Amino acid sequence: MLSSSAAYEAAITGDTRRMYLKAVIDIIDPDIVYGTVDSSGVANVCRPEQIHDKEMELIPYATLEPNRWALNGQFKLFPLQGADHIGFLGDVLSGAEGVFSPAVWVEEQFSNVSILQACSIHFPMAEWDGVPADFTVEVRQGGTAYYTKTVVGNTASSIALEGFTVNNPDAIRVTVTRWSRPGRRLRVPEIIPGLYEEWDSSILARFTLNQQVNFSCLALPYGTCSLSMDNLDRRFEPRSKSGVFRSIEERQGIPVSIGVALPDGTVEYKPKGIYYQYSGGWKTGDNGLTMQWELVDIVGLVSGRQYIPPAQLPSTLEGWIASIVAQLGDNFAGRYHVDPEYAGRSVTARSAEDVKGKSCGELLRMACMAAGVFPRADDETGDLTAEPLWNQGAKMTLDNMEEYPVMKANDDLAALIFTLADGNGTEYVVSGNATASGNTVAVNNPFIHTQAEALTAARLILSTYGGNQLEAVGRGNPASELGDVDTVWLNESTATTGRRMSQTFDMSSGVLKGSQSTILQADGMFLYENREVITEPGIWTAPPGATSLRLILVGKGEDGGHGEPGTMGKAESEDGFGEAVTGGYGADGEDGAGGRVWTGKIGINPQQQFQISFSGPDTIFGTYSSANGVQYPTGFSDVASGDVYGRSGVEKPIPGSGDGGAGGRGGAPGYGVYKHNTWQGGGSVTFKVLVDPEPGKPGAAGAQGCAVIYWDKEG
Repeated sequence: MLSSSAAYEAAITGDTRRMYLKAVIDIIDPDIVYGTVDSSGVANVCRPEQIHDKEMELIPYATLEPNRWALNGQFKLFPLQGADHIGFLGDVLSGAEGVFSPAVWVEEQFSNVSILQACSIHFPMAEWDGVPADFTVEVRQGGTAYYTKTVVGNTASSIALEGFTVNNPDAIRVTVTRWSRPGRRLRVPEIIPGLYEEWDSSILARFTLNQQVNFSCLALPYGTCSLSMDNLDRRFEPRSKSGVFRSIEERQGIPVSIGVALPDGTVEYKPKGIYYQYSGGWKTGDNGLTMQWELVDIVGLVSGRQYIPPAQLPSTLEGWIASIVAQLGDNFAGRYHVDPEYAGRSVTARSAEDVKGKSCGELLRMACMAAGVFPRADDETGDLTAEPLWNQGAKMTLDNMEEYPVMKANDDLAALIFTLADGNGTEYVVSGNATASGNTVAVNNPFIHTQAEALTAARLILSTYGGNQLEAVGRGNPASELGDVDTVWLNESTATTGRRMSQTFDMSSGVLKGSQSTILQADGMFLYENREVITEPGIWTAPPGATSLRLILVGKGEDGGHGEPGTMGKAESEDGFGEAVTGGYGADGEDGAGGRVWTGKIGINPQQQFQISFSGPDTIFGTYSSANGVQYPTGFSDVASGDVYGRSGVEKPIPGSGDGGAGGRGGAPGYGVYKHNTWQGGGSVTFKVLVDPEPGKPGAAGAQGCAVIYWDKEG
């Protein structure tokens, strides 16, 4: 949840509230590379790189310019190094009438811009600094000005220019001949090669934001933002060659924020992420009189993008996240955040072939799955973020809901079937939350090589299954984030909690309402912290305070089959008599199947007693029996403990595991030879056994099953 002041908390839940919207329209080439800043002369304290940092306001520093500053505590002294934002600062003062003779100029150079149809220049906002009165703006390419605009008698602190087209520009030059005040230096806080404006509710007719996340990493939903605006002046006209519409490109970001008015008259805004142009993402209506933008967050931006493997594959979670965002271009290289405790976790692929042909979105969710985190777009920064689940959130009261929340069942899962990336295609089955469910999920992840890594992924996946989902429609709180654990009040004395997995914000005519939220109340393994394994019959009494149990009932494993005896091998006599036969080992006995496994969550009465028995192949707990469960050839893994039950064909089954015994080995072959005996007038052939065939070995006995009991934390 985004941090908020006490005044914000009171205002957002107040009986009446006034909401504000802010969207920064940034139509600047996403691949732009800023170069050097050239000029007619620069002050030694100047920081030229600040001319493109999108900070418009200058910090007031005291300078040796006449009648500019006073000892009133408002002005700072320049530090020895590292001054705050001062933008571009020239090295000469304007004359008595504000005239610069010769004229002074500053030029911002850049590359990788295919087309420019708008630019804006920002000047000082403070009265004591003044503004350029007479100046010229040039958009250049290769040293030639292809667009020139001269302004005389200016009093504004900024100018926005449109209605031109320059292909492959590489510089914008501002030349000033007269300043509005005498004795002033040339000051230019910002030169913007494109469109960079702040739009509010007076411009935006409709704003719709949909945010969603999948904590299990089995899918990759992403956030979308829809902005609708009036286009009466046809500023954004697809058919116009001179309008700014042709400058719109994919990957241009628009930060959005929603705020609420505080009692002191200020507005406290909450950032809701950065949303990008994607695959067109626009449409017009009413013959171009309205314009609608359809945007996606950074997760949506990478989701369908083909991943191009680097020469050396990353080997950590942070390495993969960095590599994925870098696929969007150099300017996105740092737009990610990984939780420090998980950043260095090993996430490796066996070879580039294992990730070839996969999209960035697929690899993003797979890398996060392997590390036990989930991906999302951060509200504050818009960055691609990978982090574990947290346990903080807000509360939703009935006063702030438009209707009573709706509860429905969440999906159950019978089993997770992992195909390990170990080079052998080993299959590993992890138990779900309900074996009776018809839902089984197969996971083929190139970053999961071992059973231990599969368990890490399974723990996160299973925490999202079972239980309920709560759907609420309220007034909306922009401080809420996906992943928050929210408390939903159902009446004056009863509340329930869950994790926020989706939310919408819909704002029209300055009113924010109808905000839909989905709260996940999964009853995956992590609602239980106490565990007992029972292998002896008897009566089990639930501990005080326990209100529900999670049961894993494991039946007895089958015995392995008896091996077949070996067969006799026969060799010819030395002089070729007798039919040679090759002896063979007897067939191994069939492996015994593992016991049936039933699992589920049950509600119980206070300190309820249950009769436990082990009857034949079944384990019985009260009225529940393993006979209603399922057999798993590779075993049933209890994700909470890491134990495996009900495996088939185990050489030495562990007591209480429900493992089936391995089949007995077939007997070794026997060996004998023919002997040809001759005498005068006749002869005979006899056979002599040298080694008798071995009998087959008995199979291993199947192990008895067990009852695994988890109970909730109140116990």
